Amino acid sequence: MGLFTRSTLDSKINGAANIGERAVRGASDAVDSASGQLRSLLDDLESSIHNAKDIDADKLRKELQSKLKTARSQLNGAGGALSGKLGDAAGYADDFVHDKPWHTLGAVAGLALLVGFLAARA
Repeated sequence: MGLFTRSTLDSKINGAANIGERAVRGASDAVDSASGQLRSLLDDLESSIHNAKDIDADKLRKELQSKLKTARSQLNGAGGALSGKLGDAAGYADDFVHDKPWHTLGAVAGLALLVGFLAARA
């Protein structure tokens, strides 16, 4: 029942990897949402400009300002969600390192050994 058995380290590393993958998926979803909102804004702006011949400049300006304000608030929300997901990932990593310092040390030593081996071969 050693502290550094292969199965114990594998399970802990896999658990940490799963937490990291969930955080990355959440961040990716937030980025996809923000980029979709930005594309939608650009489409709206383009259609407003194409239809600008039919409306006066003041009305166009107010319409564009309204759309920009809406898009800005949506992007701020997406940015907040993204920073929240990244904060959660950092919190999970911090908890794991504090709860399992020897497991972390073993995993880092193993990775350092692997990187050193690969660097020596190159």
